[in-house]
Amino acid sequence: MTSSTATPDGFGNPGYRAYVLTTLWLAYVFNFIDRIMVGILAEPIINHFSLTDTQFGLLSGIAFALFYTLLGIPIARLSEYVNRSWLIGGAVLLWSLMTALCGLASSFWMLFLFRLGVGVGEAGLTPTANSLISDYFKPSSRTRALAIYATGITVGMCLASLFVGLTGAQVSWQQTFMIVGLAGIPVGLLILLTVKDAPRGYCDPAGSVRQQASGVAETLRELSGKSSFWLIVTGATLTAFVGYGMSNFIISFLVRNHGISVPEAALHYMVPFYLIGACGTWACGQIVQRFAGGSITVALRITAAGLTIAPIAFYAAFNTGAIALIFPLLLVASFSQYMYIGPMYAGTGALATARTRATAVAILLFIVNLIGYGAGPLFVGWASDYFAAGQLAEAGLSFSSCTLERDSLNALQQNLCSAASAEGLQQAISLTLLFMVIAAGCFAVASARFNKDTAAGV
Repeated sequence: MTSSTATPDGFGNPGYRAYVLTTLWLAYVFNFIDRIMVGILAEPIINHFSLTDTQFGLLSGIAFALFYTLLGIPIARLSEYVNRSWLIGGAVLLWSLMTALCGLASSFWMLFLFRLGVGVGEAGLTPTANSLISDYFKPSSRTRALAIYATGITVGMCLASLFVGLTGAQVSWQQTFMIVGLAGIPVGLLILLTVKDAPRGYCDPAGSVRQQASGVAETLRELSGKSSFWLIVTGATLTAFVGYGMSNFIISFLVRNHGISVPEAALHYMVPFYLIGACGTWACGQIVQRFAGGSITVALRITAAGLTIAPIAFYAAFNTGAIALIFPLLLVASFSQYMYIGPMYAGTGALATARTRATAVAILLFIVNLIGYGAGPLFVGWASDYFAAGQLAEAGLSFSSCTLERDSLNALQQNLCSAASAEGLQQAISLTLLFMVIAAGCFAVASARFNKDTAAGV
């Protein structure tokens, strides 16, 4: 426990604080560009390496999520002892280099290895950046600064889709990885060379003390009897499981089932999809704040309602025969789905004490990322291959012949392979949506138990 130093405004002058926040925001933008690019380029990657959807699920899910998740808590603790600017700058350089190397991969396993490297690098950003921003900005300005930083998520997703949409016809998937990877290197160098590491606790109120965050075991003991926490974790994990699983295959679905090109799908479908998702996150917070006095119980109920609407809209979008309906249905689904993010964090923070709050959030993200991000794409890919294999067996074809020997098949057989691949993915996504229905139930029950758990445990 160490005393903190009083400060009226924050570390550095206002212009420099704005500069630091901007550079960290740029890093977060590239964090998400490099993270989701593999899902946007799914079809050309699958075709180039003759991958099954299961293999692509491994590549887009667990290849990134494994080390990204496992290193999250250790790096967060490391950031308390080392120069945070160097840690962030080094992380940006590492994942940018790994992203560029993805464009040089000559095999599935080489690409898998480079995606692991992207995950290692990206694990070093957000926990460290949050810590650094908290020491640059005084408490009254901190929420706004962190909110600005968080917009890097949707901006990165939109820019990744926009880049592919505008350049996809002229630039190969390998060149895309190299361009976006190399573009992140100047940001890493900028942070290394120009961003100072603020004194820890610099912006805490005068006379306050900084409590060391609790360990994982202590936090788990505190939360063990709070069922609403585990219901929130389960609901968020299942929502992420469906969300990450689908998002890595939405463009593939549009290409296979409706003949839409990858650039067109990225530009006209995914850019609005991510933007409207951000609106859903924002709207949930505004509704709760304006009409329910910030009640987390109400927020959890709204989340449950949104996660009831979302799978219905998604199911209709993926099963309608009218192309014109897909776009509005996806927007409704995205808006409803992304309502869960604010209540997820708010509920977790309210159920933990001040001493265990940071570790509780780390536990939440560990489970959500490992299972949701890691297993979601893999499940969708496996289910897609399973359903496609069943379709092919009925037509007298083997699944392996469509993936490994497709060039030797005649035109009719190739058409049957394409139809089975399209239908298999459609059925896989439809099946996965059931988990979002269960997630809605988890948030609904959590809202009923939340007040009891907070009264008993805080």
